[in-house]
Amino acid sequence: MEGEMRKLARFTATLAIGALALGLSGCGNDKNATPTKGDSNQVTMVTNGSWTLGKESLAKAKAATGQEIKLVNGEESGTLDSKLILRKDSPLGDLAVGLTANNVVKVAKAGVIAPSKVKVPSSAEKYLIKEAEGALPLDRSDVCANYDIAYFKDRNLKVPENFDDLLKPEYKGLTVIENPAKSDTGLGMLLATVQQKGKDGYVKYWKDLMANGSKAVNTWDEAYNQEFTQGEGKGKFPIVMSYSSSPYWSVSEDGSSAPTANIAGTCYPAVEYGAVLKGAKNAAGAEKVLNWLYSEEGQSAIMNENITYPIDEQVKLDPKLEKFAPRPENDKQLDPVQIEQNRGEWIRQVQAVLG
Repeated sequence: MEGEMRKLARFTATLAIGALALGLSGCGNDKNATPTKGDSNQVTMVTNGSWTLGKESLAKAKAATGQEIKLVNGEESGTLDSKLILRKDSPLGDLAVGLTANNVVKVAKAGVIAPSKVKVPSSAEKYLIKEAEGALPLDRSDVCANYDIAYFKDRNLKVPENFDDLLKPEYKGLTVIENPAKSDTGLGMLLATVQQKGKDGYVKYWKDLMANGSKAVNTWDEAYNQEFTQGEGKGKFPIVMSYSSSPYWSVSEDGSSAPTANIAGTCYPAVEYGAVLKGAKNAAGAEKVLNWLYSEEGQSAIMNENITYPIDEQVKLDPKLEKFAPRPENDKQLDPVQIEQNRGEWIRQVQAVLG
């Protein structure tokens, strides 16, 4: 995953960096060592470089499980999935967190994921993947188009409700998006349009969107911070492809208002998975940690520190998240096997449109 996908780094990079442990150097097992099970009270958690838990949450996890958690950035000098596959014979740790529907099947087919006895909450069952047994849904974020509330209010312009609306003449030249070959938000939008328009309609949609004056850039940072009217600079586009949690980050200091909101019909869910790694030194401890992550305390910690939606929908959302960035209604991911088989071609087709 690229840097702009990183939920904390995309808004406040120091939070994620400060909480993560040192990189991969010296953290993997010796290639010729024989893994042993449950012989340690330390669980090495390999993350996607953004998924994190702070000191207080790690202390709570240790108190509940007896396990010391060591966080390792699994994306150093590569992506999490490629690193896990490359090191499958000498795993980087005991537990991986941050796999998604875009890569979890590939990782599972490579023989990296171990079976697990951990039971997921009922609201997570719809995200279990038959072809990736042992990959357990932990949290959810969504890619969504955000809009500048004041821009539309000042012009008495109706806010668009879905992707089709973005093609209307009144919204010509108002939208900035990201290239799916370069950006995870762009990829999320691509998957959303495949989901909504089908394999025979998504390319036409992208052509029509660009014909309506949309601008495509390579990264979320460029789209949001440079081109969006509510970004850090003086952007000209009041609609940007971003994240459903983005309005949360824009809430005023007194918590009473936010200058941005989501266009609900453009949202697409991105579930993050956790998995015990085959050959883990402390597989039993990893399962204990996973069980804690499914507790109300664990789910709340994930939400509050990563600003994602708890996969257990019984867990109450942070009040600001509930008010300004509620969980989008669309909870259907494309079939992960379909994504694995077709993603490259989908990206090539859209990139050809973008030029």
